Amino acid sequence: MRDRDTLGRMFLPEFRYAHYVSKDVENGEAMKLRRSVAVLVAACGFSLASIAGAAAQVATPSTTPVALSHVLRGEEQLSLQQLLDIASHKVRGTYPNATLMLADGASPTGSTRNMDEVTDWRLIYNTNDAGSPVKSLELYATLEGEISHPVLRDQPWGGTVSIPNQVGISPDLAYSILMDAGHNDPYQYVSLVKPLIANPHLQYHFSNIRGGCDGYAVNVDDYAVNPIC
Repeated sequence: MRDRDTLGRMFLPEFRYAHYVSKDVENGEAMKLRRSVAVLVAACGFSLASIAGAAAQVATPSTTPVALSHVLRGEEQLSLQQLLDIASHKVRGTYPNATLMLADGASPTGSTRNMDEVTDWRLIYNTNDAGSPVKSLELYATLEGEISHPVLRDQPWGGTVSIPNQVGISPDLAYSILMDAGHNDPYQYVSLVKPLIANPHLQYHFSNIRGGCDGYAVNVDDYAVNPIC
């Protein structure tokens, strides 16, 4: 299991474990989230054909991520969709109206053509809770099933449209579409995002600079491939 600093190592320092809320918010809202009911396989919409079992977890204050026990038939790690299901269920135990705004992935070993190596993900949610001082939160997670304690913020995440619960295609399929379009470079960073623009599309962004314009975007709905910028 990787510790909290290791989970954040692939992410920009200004996003790593920074707190923009008061200690009262940290002690109150974070403890509510940490005590939320842990993942149940049925509640997350998993079939027993894909997951044989999952252990319920109640997070306690710690600097180490929460390890979600999972047994995958014929697989060594979670899919991105499974990870998003688990994380969203955990967040919505405290913030029922929370929406995923960004899933930002990285390969710890550098650029790759194997999307299974993009294991480390930063997940950003808006709480959509008018009565709470917490307007957004971040989780750091891995496809091994590790999820960090939340980073709480007093401002909502902007610049993107919320991501639907069911993504539609995997990073691996999106990269295959990219290669079919003649772009077979390896990439270190993969983001799932729906930019706040006219006629937005849910997209996978492939890049070697986090948040950069050096790569390509693949639309989830119509499989169109275009430069990110």
